[in-house]
Formats: sequence, structure tokens, C-alpha cells
Amino acid sequence: MTPHPILFAFGSNGSGQLGIGHDEDVSFPTRCKFEDSDGDAIDENRDTSVARIVAGGNHTLVLLADGRVYAAGCDEDGRCGGGSSKNARSQSSRFRLVVIQDRESGEVYDTFKGISATWEATFLVPSTPAAKEGEDTDAVYIFGSGAKGELGLGAGITRASTATRISDVPPRGTIITSIASGMGHTVVVLSNGDVYGWGGARKGQLGESAVAKKIAWSPVKIEGVPFHVFDAVCGREFTVLCGDRETGEFVVLGAAGDRWEIRAGIPSPGSEGMKGYLKIDASWHGVYVHQKDGSVRAWGRNDRGQLPPENFRGVKEVAVGSEHILALLEDQTVVAFGWGEHGNCGPGTDAQGNVKGVCSPVPLPERDFEAIAVGAGCATSWIIGS
Repeated sequence: MTPHPILFAFGSNGSGQLGIGHDEDVSFPTRCKFEDSDGDAIDENRDTSVARIVAGGNHTLVLLADGRVYAAGCDEDGRCGGGSSKNARSQSSRFRLVVIQDRESGEVYDTFKGISATWEATFLVPSTPAAKEGEDTDAVYIFGSGAKGELGLGAGITRASTATRISDVPPRGTIITSIASGMGHTVVVLSNGDVYGWGGARKGQLGESAVAKKIAWSPVKIEGVPFHVFDAVCGREFTVLCGDRETGEFVVLGAAGDRWEIRAGIPSPGSEGMKGYLKIDASWHGVYVHQKDGSVRAWGRNDRGQLPPENFRGVKEVAVGSEHILALLEDQTVVAFGWGEHGNCGPGTDAQGNVKGVCSPVPLPERDFEAIAVGAGCATSWIIGS
């Protein structure tokens, strides 16, 4: 097994966030580069498949199944982990391994179980194999910038150039099972089903009880959720909390004003196809439910073709970006739709840079290339191969 995944990227790349070795936008999938590809030997038995890809405005994080995290893009404030390096750079156009050290204990972390990103910040949850109920071992580390509470480090703290632990989360006796971020807020789901969040709160994205704060500078508990939460995703100013998928449990918090009918468009409880959903995702202004029959039910903003076209079926995997969607179909082809001005929907956009009402096929990068997964971020797209 190779030490890194077979990963191709296309889309917005002004800060090198695609990790392809330069900072020009591309509309054709281009092979990502990893700085240590010819460096330290890595155990061949480690699973180097991609577990998750998350993106801020100008940086990207890739979490591998073996727990390693790589970052590329803008690093002027340390959001890619370079703030603790003697050779820190303002940006990197290649993916670099992220290793952090706790300021107080001196403990070094090089594997992680959770990652997320706001517009200018990165959140990492280190792997703690010994973590279990009743032990205080989990932690969330933050580095980067955020002027409106995005860091969760307390009132007025807007920058953390090196990895800094967020206090009081998770509470003792719980472990973190999921972490998600929107442009300006973050939530963590705990093993007991509770959810805590920080950052922007005025739209209700952290629950009604936090609206008056406008900004949650430190983690607050999201109150009033009527079920045990297992997962969460974040839009720009809303949060989707997911409960029991078999019974179709989920709730949308926020989107005050509801300009794009994010809350008004929610299917009624027990609606056909909602029970047993596979996954829920969120764009900046939309919700996407991947259903068991291979379809995607979605609602929200659609001025640039962000919602699926009619008869969108046979979806094996869907990846939702800021305002575009990438899908791996059952026939192993990859398609895209939505806002693609930076090339993130491939070369087949209209004069306005959109793919509206149809799916645009994305050319696969190599002959005999087999796509096994897809990813999407802020006008950025990825195809993972085998």
C-alpha cells in the first residue's frame, strides 16, 4: 500500500488549497502532492484511504483512515498547522503532515479521529484509544483565526497561531463522536447524545437559548433537542442534528429569516423515503439527504443550480460543497452541478459558470482510473481513486 491516497483535485486554488503543487485554478482533476511522499518510511500495513476531507475558505484538511492529517493552503495564521514550525510558511501548495503539541503537557499528537474547518480556522480531535465513558481524555485543539467567536477560546480571542486546547469540552464522562463546522460556527456531538457549539449564534444555529448571545465565544450546550444526537452537519448559518436514521430523526437549527426556505422546506415527519436515510449533508444554504434508493432529496438555495436535477438517481456517494455538489454514481462516473465558476464543477459550465438543471460529467484523470469516493469544499472538489 502506498503511504498516501490517490487523490485528485480541481476548483478554486488561489492559496494552493488543492494541494496540487501550484496556486492556479484548474477545471480538470489534477493529482495532489504530499511533501513526504519520498521521505520517511511508513508502515505498509497502515490504512491510507481517505476518511474525510474538510475545507475552509482557503485551506484544506485530509484525514486518512490511519489517523494522519494533511493540510494545504493558506497558513499565514497557522491554520494549516505551520505556526508551530520553525519553517512556517504563509501557504503551502502541497499537503503537509500535521503534528501538534499540547502547550501545557508537552504531549505530541500525530493521529486524529475528527477534523473540521471554519473559514479561517482548523479544529482537530486527537485519537485517544484509551478514551471511554468516565475518562477525561478527549480534547479539541484549534489553530487559525476568527473574529466572531469561531475559535471557542473565550471572549476577544481571535487568533491562535499554534495548537490551543479549547476548555470545558467535552465535559468529564463523555467523549467526542463527531465534529462539524460551518463558515463561522462549530459543533461537537458527544457520546451521551448532547451537543455543544461555539461561534456565530444570532441566527439560532446553536439553538434558541444562545440567540441572545449573538456570539458564543466559548462552548455552550445546545438545549432542547428532542432525541439522542449521533451526528451533525453545518451550513453557513444553520446546523442539522441527526438522530436515529432508521426512524428519520433530524432537526434544523438556525437560518433565521429563512430566505432560502431551509426550514420551510423540511419534509414532514414520516415522509416517504426519509426513514432510513443514509446521510445528511449541508451546503451554505441547502440541505441534502442521501436516501437508500440512491436518490438525493434536497431543499434550499437553487439560483445557481445547487439542487439536484430531476431524475437524479443511482447515487453511490454525494459530496456537498459551499454551493456545488459532486456525486459518484453507481456506474462509477462522477458528475457535478451548482456554482462552478472556479472550475470546481469541471469544464462543462454555462456562460455564468453554473451547472443548472443537469449533471455535468467530470472527466476522470487517467485511463483505467477507478473513482471510489468524492469530496467537496469551498468551490473545491476532490476525486479519490483506488
